[in-house]
Amino acid sequence: MINYLLICRSLTYAQRTAKALERAGIGAAVVRIPGSIRTEGCGYCVKIPENRLSETLVTLQKHDLSPSRIYMMYSDGRLWEVPM
Repeated sequence: MINYLLICRSLTYAQRTAKALERAGIGAAVVRIPGSIRTEGCGYCVKIPENRLSETLVTLQKHDLSPSRIYMMYSDGRLWEVPM
């Protein structure tokens, strides 16, 4: 199974992002950024299912929310940054 991690600039921003996605019917969870990609502090991201990325990006654009980075997370824990 593959998920996407939407990297957010703060916990509050991650919570707003997850709330907007939940209102749009997209399952989202606020989680800590994995240590291997954490660049500063104890950042947070929003985890979404693989098949909802396009819909997620459209929804976030409507709410003037945008992730700073996006990673694809494979079931074995490998991470790959998605070009934006």
